[in-house]
Amino acid sequence: MPKKQKIVLFLGNADREGVTEKLKAVGTLYRRKMLESKPENWLKIIDIFNDYDVTSVVVKLTNTSFGLLCLEEYKGLRENILRLISSKPNLILAHESLMTGEKANDYVDYLAKLNDYDPDLDEEYQYLRSEYDNIFEPPKREIVDEVIDLFADHGVTITPYNKNVELSLIASSFIDKNESDLIFRIYVPSERMWASEAEKLLKLFRDYLHKVSGLSVRQDQYTTNQGVVYEFFGGDGVDPNLLPQKFDEFSSFMESCVSNPESAQALLDSTHLNKSEIFNLVEKYSKEARRLHVDIKQERERKILAIRHGLESELSEHVRTDHDWEVIGRVIEASVPPVSGVSSALAIDRKIQPIPNNDLTVNINPQIIDTVNGVIAQNIVGDQHLAADAKQLLEIIDRYAGKDKAVLASSVHELSDKSAKPEERITAKHRLKGFLFSVGSKIGDVTAGVLQSYIENQIGL
Repeated sequence: MPKKQKIVLFLGNADREGVTEKLKAVGTLYRRKMLESKPENWLKIIDIFNDYDVTSVVVKLTNTSFGLLCLEEYKGLRENILRLISSKPNLILAHESLMTGEKANDYVDYLAKLNDYDPDLDEEYQYLRSEYDNIFEPPKREIVDEVIDLFADHGVTITPYNKNVELSLIASSFIDKNESDLIFRIYVPSERMWASEAEKLLKLFRDYLHKVSGLSVRQDQYTTNQGVVYEFFGGDGVDPNLLPQKFDEFSSFMESCVSNPESAQALLDSTHLNKSEIFNLVEKYSKEARRLHVDIKQERERKILAIRHGLESELSEHVRTDHDWEVIGRVIEASVPPVSGVSSALAIDRKIQPIPNNDLTVNINPQIIDTVNGVIAQNIVGDQHLAADAKQLLEIIDRYAGKDKAVLASSVHELSDKSAKPEERITAKHRLKGFLFSVGSKIGDVTAGVLQSYIENQIGL
């Protein structure tokens, strides 16, 4: 069977000049189709997935496409299209006014509409030009909620934007990363507990991908004033969706290397490695895993001791009974993440357990309690001082983000790091706003609104 030609698929008018420059430079084929069209055209979109090797999909939703996704005659097709989109690296964009129901300035809307309508694709549009004038009229709330839930059911989040320059920047960044074969990216704050162990673990994981899984993967990193960004780039044919599965395999293998080397060898029996190679690999990784286990355990013990010493200095005039120090000691123990294997090194964000006021028998004012929680947090998360809203956002991510937990937690840290790359901070901002839209019904409108405002105030164009 002949090899399918690679193609980048744009659904909607997101293929602006700045977005497609790299594709043109390297000769990558791309094509635009419109969702604002009849069911017959949706079938043609499905055909593209069957006829080509679609490497990524960029979707720009409009009021019209929101509505069509909820029409009965499109429901069978939408499931097929969303299943295909979710199987590829994807970026789903929508003007924020469509998500919130708030109309923007009329003149800005007018310019945006002129920029959005493409007469060259006139035959694909479901509606006439006069009807298309309402493209930035917000959809009804029930339609927005249905579409957000629909995409969420397929593991896809809609990313909002406000300005065309934001759309171009976000889409360009996505295309650049995908064309560079970026398959994994994580931000680790400097001086965070287990930051050094995280670096060692990621290097071992890359080595495992190459030697055990036979995948061509390159690791790169760059440092900001507040953290380190680790990036994995895959060779041709490396599916980014495999990474979570491979990391689970790697974690199980590392734990077996420590607890039961014979079991670790059995895990590699189904690979391409011969018995001698398996023996040598298990011996190497057993040594590395044991060392990493010791380092993780000792680092946790050092942090607990540092927290205790810090609190003794801070609170010596305020907490004087053994009972109260015991209570604070229990809070410290509960607040420092436990060691749950080598993968603990990448457990970046954990909710800090606050001091239970009713367990203290002395009268400690709230400022002192805040000091205790602050000392604990600083020793765990390092030099990056996150605002209360950022910490709440991390807690919501930990609870609701599922498979996107790592990338969203990294986005919180990167957004808060003013020395990070501007384009990465802007992308992080809009990724987080999209996540909040997707979980708004779970966390409440007030909480979502407060966190949206926090994110918006961190950076803008």
